[in-house]
Amino acid sequence: MQATVLNGRYRLEEVIGQGGMAVVYRGVDLALGRDVAIKILRGQYGSDPNFLRRFEREAQAAARLSHPNIVSVYDVGHDNGVHYIVMEYVPGQTLKHLILRHAPFTVDEAVPIINQVAAALDYAHSHGLVHRDIKPQNILVDDQGHVKVTDFGIAKGLTDASLTEAGVGLGTVHYVSPEQARGEPATPASDIYALGVVLYEMLTGRLPFDADNPIGLAMQHVQAPPPLPRQFNPNIPPQVEQIILRALAKNPMQRFARATDLARALERWRQLPNDPAAAALALGGRGAAPPAWGTVRPRGTRAAPPPRIPTRGNELGWATWLIGTAILIGIVALVLIAFKLVDLSALSGTNPTPTRTAVASVASPTATPAATPTELATPTAALTPSPSPSPSPSPSPSPSPTPTVAATPTPELARVPVFVGSTLAQAQQAAKVGNFQLNIQNVYDDVVPKGVIIKQDPPAGTELAKGSTVTVWVSQGPQFISFPKLDVQPYDQALRQLQSLGLNVNRVEEPSQTVPEGQVIRTDPPGPGQVPSGGTVTVYVSMGDKVKVPDVYKMPYQQAVQVLQSAGLVVGSVSPQTCTYIRTHGAPNFDCASFPNGGVVSGTLQWNTWVPRGARIDIAYYQATPSGQ
Repeated sequence: MQATVLNGRYRLEEVIGQGGMAVVYRGVDLALGRDVAIKILRGQYGSDPNFLRRFEREAQAAARLSHPNIVSVYDVGHDNGVHYIVMEYVPGQTLKHLILRHAPFTVDEAVPIINQVAAALDYAHSHGLVHRDIKPQNILVDDQGHVKVTDFGIAKGLTDASLTEAGVGLGTVHYVSPEQARGEPATPASDIYALGVVLYEMLTGRLPFDADNPIGLAMQHVQAPPPLPRQFNPNIPPQVEQIILRALAKNPMQRFARATDLARALERWRQLPNDPAAAALALGGRGAAPPAWGTVRPRGTRAAPPPRIPTRGNELGWATWLIGTAILIGIVALVLIAFKLVDLSALSGTNPTPTRTAVASVASPTATPAATPTELATPTAALTPSPSPSPSPSPSPSPSPTPTVAATPTPELARVPVFVGSTLAQAQQAAKVGNFQLNIQNVYDDVVPKGVIIKQDPPAGTELAKGSTVTVWVSQGPQFISFPKLDVQPYDQALRQLQSLGLNVNRVEEPSQTVPEGQVIRTDPPGPGQVPSGGTVTVYVSMGDKVKVPDVYKMPYQQAVQVLQSAGLVVGSVSPQTCTYIRTHGAPNFDCASFPNGGVVSGTLQWNTWVPRGARIDIAYYQATPSGQ
């Protein structure tokens, strides 16, 4: 069977990505002899002027961008009703695939990737475009570590953004900024927020927010503070945690001014103070994100001011509007998702597996090709022997019809529809156009939802005789792997068992008075249990019998003593310090007028850190003198 060639120039090879609106093929530019990626609009949208306008807008927007970290657009056109865009073919994998396989990254591993994505975003922002859908699925990384940002398909001008646009699904909402979740226009700060989520996921191996539906997920972006990254990966430096938190600030004005500012801060994190509060202040700029406060100074020094807890006064004024808007957005999003089970990221592919990576070099999952459509056989008439002639003269008998061979009928042709990304029921309906017969192959897939078609043969756009057979591979969802009960055994032993099953492990440390340090307290899900193939098991590992030092800064020292003792600590000396003493021992700018008399100024253990139960702590408190000094 000959491959489809568009406009006599672009030959389609294999499907390498798909989304709700388009399918991406690896192809060959016959005129220039180079590999290209060809994005084809799904047939059911070819007659929809709204989708065609959006498809053309994608090509025009992306063609305006020429940057080493952005996938180039070469051509756009249509052939016999098939609309397509020809793009640069990038061999590599999506960042999502790398995260699933290798997270958590170290900071040094994350820096070069974030640097290149930030450079691409700054370039796009300087040309008046916001990507609006930055996520690991839209970031390609080749074998040399070179990064290219893909799918500016929903990138728009700065005044043309809406969360409710068709194709925006749950995968996108994981990275959506608070202002986009509220239905407000996207700005460059929205892309910086999404890049912050990507960095969070790279360094922790998990997303800051998750929910069962887009409504709940969007509301978390609007209202909920992100969990501290070091809670999931204690190896993240405090300075880097503050960089992430600033990128995830709810207020766009408190984020980094430019994407490259975020990248530069990440690259130079070692130059920031080790203290989280001081690091947050050192980041400066348009306003720092609320830091993780509660750091303690040694006795005799001034602790940094406590955080200003963000007031919810402004939220109350528009709470009713916000809830109503969220519900409306959620309803629209859910209806759209119901018709588009696969996200719009056709170029990079919602599926992070390398076989379906957008503009990637890895081929689609191999399987036995569909049988060649049955050719129409040439009917041949049966020949009957003529009767023997009569020996006596007689009139010639009437001649029998002369046997002839029937002419081969010309088969009626039809184009194969796009089945990839559709449900089986949708594919069967679309197949009626050419009376195509579907040869159904069931396969497991860790990413594509159950019942959605992963691959088809022959590819969409191929001309076949009506009634021919097309093979489709239908996802049966992930294959589940069983794992044993791992409680009260060394973590290293549990880790080996899980990794031998091909499962990922998320380690979380917590104190325990009963389980020895370094042994497993429990797992999530509990063992014995099951998780999808390649899935993640969270393993809670004992830190031993430890307690967290309460933050008693500025608390009246009598109350602080009780709080510290209740936490399991032993309070040693409790010393008064005058304003003069504090100012001459390391805190020259100590504000005597505003600091509460009797309030704790320092302790010998750091607030909010884990120490052995029964550890001793000495504290000092401010004692005002009659002169105020």
